[in-house]
Amino acid sequence: MTPGRDSHDVGRRLRKLGLAVAIGLAMGLVYVFLYAPLIMTAVFSVNDSTVQTLPFSGFTTKWYSALFADDQMKSAIEYSLQVAAVAVLVSACAGLGFALLMHRMRFRGTGVFQALLASPLVAPGLVLGISLLVVFNYAKVEPGFWTIIAGHAAFITPLVMFIVLQRLRTADPSLEQASMDCGAGPLRTFWHVTLPGVRVALVAACLLGFTLSMDEIAVTFFLAGTRPTLPVYVWGLLRFGFTPEVNAAFTVIAGGSLLLIAVAGILLAISGRRHAAPEARQRRRRLHLPWRPAAKAGGLGTRDVAPRQAYMKGS
Repeated sequence: MTPGRDSHDVGRRLRKLGLAVAIGLAMGLVYVFLYAPLIMTAVFSVNDSTVQTLPFSGFTTKWYSALFADDQMKSAIEYSLQVAAVAVLVSACAGLGFALLMHRMRFRGTGVFQALLASPLVAPGLVLGISLLVVFNYAKVEPGFWTIIAGHAAFITPLVMFIVLQRLRTADPSLEQASMDCGAGPLRTFWHVTLPGVRVALVAACLLGFTLSMDEIAVTFFLAGTRPTLPVYVWGLLRFGFTPEVNAAFTVIAGGSLLLIAVAGILLAISGRRHAAPEARQRRRRLHLPWRPAAKAGGLGTRDVAPRQAYMKGS
């Protein structure tokens, strides 16, 4: 190899290394920009000082104790959990139904129908909250628990639908066909074949929907009525400034959200690996030779010679 060729390869490797370092630094800056405020909020939530400045005065958990000793805070947490649980339950049923409808039925305007279902998910929360408030006022419905459920289900349902629909599109349709050939009806096939196949994706979608419901404030603010949820109550505390108790509340909300998102991501990854495993086995079978390996080392078994000879003659 010539010296010019060596220098060219070294220069190309250095350029690749520099590009990789630049991309890594850019991604690191993005993560710092996203998570630095959360980290600082968590740090100040355990700082033994009411003045939120550095240096760190000392470690304490009294702000968390004060937070959960607040009866209004505990009431807001319980109310938020109730709202999120019911909204996720309604959205799971509706999202699963819409996913099955979009997967099984082929009709003109499917893309338009999917866009209409996805519009509450991508619409700004302010627009969605005001729109639903106008509708409920016109229908003479008082803001409260069920109006919040309707508002949250409006953007959680499309999330569940798209996640489950993606899993249905990658599922093996022969399983349902085999179930029907064995005499199972549509309901029994759904319960024993279809639902177990999308179960992990459905649970992951419900966890993501639960996170969105617990964190939602724009839609909830217009539909809550007199009893606030946890985000609305914490937003009300901001009128008195960023106290250490508010920092503790934000840390609890953000930590719970990140935990649920991580669990949902793990479940989706497990579901994807389980779906990819049968396909990998099928590829290995297609690449496998038509004769079986020898029963003993150093030779072929008597039942393995004939298939190999037939294969060699055919080739």
